[in-house]
Amino acid sequence: MSRFVHLILFVASVLALDNGLGLTPPLGFNTWNHFGCNINETIIYDTIDAIVNLGLRELGYIYVNIDDCWMEKSRGHNDELVYDRKRFPNGIKVLADYAHQQGLKLGIYSSAGALTCQKLAASLGKEYIDAITWANWGIDYLKYDNCNHNGISAYERYTRMRDALNKTGRYIYYSICNWGQEDVWEWGPAVGNSWRTTGDIRDYFDSVRDIYEKNVRVAKFGKKGGWNDPDMLEVGNGGMTVTEYKTHFTLWAMAKSPLLIGCDLKKIKSEHLEILKNKDIIALNQDRLGIQAECVLNCEGDDFSSSAENAQVTILELEENKAAIAVTNWNDDDDMSNIKLQFSRLPLKRSVYQVKDLWSKAVQKNITELVVDVLKPHETKVYLLTPP
Repeated sequence: MSRFVHLILFVASVLALDNGLGLTPPLGFNTWNHFGCNINETIIYDTIDAIVNLGLRELGYIYVNIDDCWMEKSRGHNDELVYDRKRFPNGIKVLADYAHQQGLKLGIYSSAGALTCQKLAASLGKEYIDAITWANWGIDYLKYDNCNHNGISAYERYTRMRDALNKTGRYIYYSICNWGQEDVWEWGPAVGNSWRTTGDIRDYFDSVRDIYEKNVRVAKFGKKGGWNDPDMLEVGNGGMTVTEYKTHFTLWAMAKSPLLIGCDLKKIKSEHLEILKNKDIIALNQDRLGIQAECVLNCEGDDFSSSAENAQVTILELEENKAAIAVTNWNDDDDMSNIKLQFSRLPLKRSVYQVKDLWSKAVQKNITELVVDVLKPHETKVYLLTPP
């Protein structure tokens, strides 16, 4: 690493985002994956109500985040961002107030560029006035995108907004969305509460596999207050099977990713809601030891090619000497069977555990070896290991 980069990282550590947020990854909802630009205040009110009525709030899903297209193309007469009056006739503050009344938080979107990705007014060069606007509205979360940045370095652009948020006096979770460019995991911990490690997710399994492979390779950089972010959840949008959605949700949870629902909660199917409400999987994500899971077996190859014939094993270290093991079949066509994992041969603290399957809920006591009888294509089984 060059002397210049060392200097940047030292300065970043001195001027760090000090908001006390993100001690565990955030849980909530974002409009983009399902609604895209087709958003309005009714959708936000309905989503807030659905999170409460479906019991998601009690599980920790508290952020309701409005993505791109909430703003006008041009700024107002005071150079402030202006909300789209057709989509949000009553403004953003009333939505924040309503979210807070329901025990939730409201998030907003902008880009560290001249325009957003949808060519609307953005925040480059206007960081402080926008941060003050959001603070006055009662905003709790900022997703800050990377479009139309005029060639200015990501570090410079994202630290400007960090400093502006710090000056507002309001605690706003800061989500860096620069698509994993410019080694963001190196400087992101001193700048934001999370940082995207990849491009955008899509609602099909190859996208999940590709993004997870890229994200797991920078696992060591995620920690309390600053998380690797492999993008939002697609569970419930209909492009994958239930088995694939379970794999998606399990691996995102173990990766300590922000878990942001991206489907229409008014129309979600029961089998998809059941995935999002799995308390045991959520608990892995929210464990306060704050260590991201790492791949320990069959992890080689740019596309996990070594896992095509052999199950991939990922281990998550947890509080109280517990651990979780995920076993994944990345193969597109064939089952895997009779997979045996001896605890003493894995990077675990003990050789004997009580084991709970976190999807079937089956429990085995005081065993030294985990046996997975059958693992279907694209399936992940995950187990909680508790010392006896």
